[in-house]
Order: sequence, then structure tokens, then C-alpha cells
Amino acid sequence: MWSSAPPPTAAEDARIKLAKTGPCMACLLRYSQGRMAKRHVIYGCEYNHAKSGNIRRGHFFGYALCQWHHQRYRREDMTQQQMVERWGPPLHWSKQFHEAFGSDDELIDQQTFVNGQRQAS
Repeated sequence: MWSSAPPPTAAEDARIKLAKTGPCMACLLRYSQGRMAKRHVIYGCEYNHAKSGNIRRGHFFGYALCQWHHQRYRREDMTQQQMVERWGPPLHWSKQFHEAFGSDDELIDQQTFVNGQRQAS
């Protein structure tokens, strides 16, 4: 998505790049809840910039999502219902997504924690 926002700072760019390696924050939460097998947690993600009033909050305020959760891209061999049963609702279904995975702020905090764990190791 193109934006009129300024480009990310070096620290923001590092956060985005690390987040995009994965895992998807929604997949990770679903796995941690015991609702999905570890092998289905997606790595290699897109970065979702959280918004307020349909305006991006800034490059720091985002988190990793797989293509299903971020853009609702289905696997060719699965129906939408099968995708939802395995991975849960996509972000396009905002109410259901946030009921299942938490608020943007909670997902941002989770991303910050995961990034911190990676940098510590």
C-alpha cells in the first residue's frame, strides 16, 4: 500500500523487516491457544500498519500477518470455510478478527515481544 507518510526511520525499518520474517501474529496466537497445529503457523509475512480513523498510526504501530490474515488470500486447494476453520478469520472481517486475536495494540505488543525475544537470542 502506498502512503503519503514519511519513510520509516532506521529503527522502524528494522522492526518491519524483523516482523516480516514471521511468524504471523494471528497464527502464533491461534497456535498458543491450542487451536492450530504448529506446522500451520505461517512465516514470511506482510506488515500490517495499524490505523486510527483510517489513517496509519506510524510505521512502529504494526505487526506481521500472513497473506490469509492480512489480505484474505486463500490457498488454491482450500475453500474460505476451510481457511477460517484452520487459521481463523482474516483482518477483512474486522470484528471477528479482533474478537479472535485481540486489539491492534495487543498485537503490536505481541510483535514487540517476539522481536525482542529474537534480538536477545
